[in-house]
Amino acid sequence: MTAPDVRATREVRLPGSPASGTRRPGLRPSWRTLVVGAALAALVAGLLGRFVLVGGEHGGLPPAGTAATVPATTSPAAQVLRLQDELRRYPGQPALLTNLGLAYLSRAKETADPSFYVLADRTLTQSYRRDSGDLRTMVGVALLRLSRHEFRSALALGDRAARSYPASPDALGVVVDAQVELGRYAQANSSAQRMVDLRPNTASFARISYLRELQGDPAGAVAAMSQASIAGGTSGQDAAYVSSLVGDLERAQGHRNAAREAYTAALGDVPSYGAAQLGLARLDAEAGRLAAAAAVLAPLVTRLPLPETVAYYGDVLTALGRRTEAGQQYALVRQIEKLQRASGVVVDYEAARFEADHARDPGADRAAAVKLARAAYAARPTIYGADVLGWALRQAGKPRAALPWADSALRFDTKDSALYFHRAAIYTDLGDRAAARRDLRTVLALDPAFSVRDEAAVRSLANHLGLAVPR
Repeated sequence: MTAPDVRATREVRLPGSPASGTRRPGLRPSWRTLVVGAALAALVAGLLGRFVLVGGEHGGLPPAGTAATVPATTSPAAQVLRLQDELRRYPGQPALLTNLGLAYLSRAKETADPSFYVLADRTLTQSYRRDSGDLRTMVGVALLRLSRHEFRSALALGDRAARSYPASPDALGVVVDAQVELGRYAQANSSAQRMVDLRPNTASFARISYLRELQGDPAGAVAAMSQASIAGGTSGQDAAYVSSLVGDLERAQGHRNAAREAYTAALGDVPSYGAAQLGLARLDAEAGRLAAAAAVLAPLVTRLPLPETVAYYGDVLTALGRRTEAGQQYALVRQIEKLQRASGVVVDYEAARFEADHARDPGADRAAAVKLARAAYAARPTIYGADVLGWALRQAGKPRAALPWADSALRFDTKDSALYFHRAAIYTDLGDRAAARRDLRTVLALDPAFSVRDEAAVRSLANHLGLAVPR
């Protein structure tokens, strides 16, 4: 049977009976290859933006004389303490080292503290040296590389794991994530379909949803997340993840009521779920309720200081006229990026996006933003990498050099208002009013209030081009 196009606005093919995890013939399996432990199960909010790696569904017991795995209901912080204690009793035990490394990754996600990546690196490296052929250890090391944005090395290890364990959806999840972040979308489509064939669950459908979204099919992306909701996991965290992604998809299309319902549902499952809180704050800001948005964001950035969230809080404060406080948040973004670099995280793309957005602020270094964007695209040649490079060039006063990159960013007709706004601004700089009007009409049809930072610029450009902004 020919595999369906994962970009299609319809259900993905479901297998009748997913194959169980088996290793390539001739290689001896161990109990660890049949268990996706509690630490891996804790990585449910995704290490890479939209992607999620929900825990495995297999059960299993360690052989006599080894320590038991930590229960899946244990929090990441408690997992770390229990596993550290187990390792004192069973020093150098590879399975425990892998679980501890994964628990450290969960803590990095949970706290946004990049120092946990250093700890994860130490423990996973030890485990990998002791048993480099173990599935969970390979996946764990690859997850660390993904979280540090080392996509090429993550893909190499993911490919190795997928070849050794062809029935492992967890290995394929690493492959899909790396392929997407390297701009290899056709390969990612094929890998994601194989992942669904093996295990149709939240993890696989979330990846197909994101691929559909990137490739200009938002309705298909929502449909895939609906399938994820039906086929997904049993935890409230899984449900909150799915609802938050649906909220993001609906908000990107200007469906604010549907988005609010989805975010509210996520908070019903996990009351402090950060992605849902950020989504509701964005809805408030886009509706002009800036003070309400700031009230949600202030504690959120304290609890989970991710650069994107901190930068957005700064944009809301700027819109409120609280420029001194906004400047403090922008300075914090740069400080967080420094800490991430010190912990081995490659943040060229994130830094380039922030600097390009703020390249026309007083004292900004536009040339440095372009340099960052070029480095980011070299490491991460995605449509968003192309967009950042084009936007940095435009902000530096080079619209002619920017246009090919803006075109590349929209080669799939991705329904993202920011991409169309950036190209509309570039066309305007080049004096091509017809093309600028075409792109800005798309922005106005999708969501003219997509950005607190750019809302005034959108309205100004619409006025310049003779277009009415819908209320």
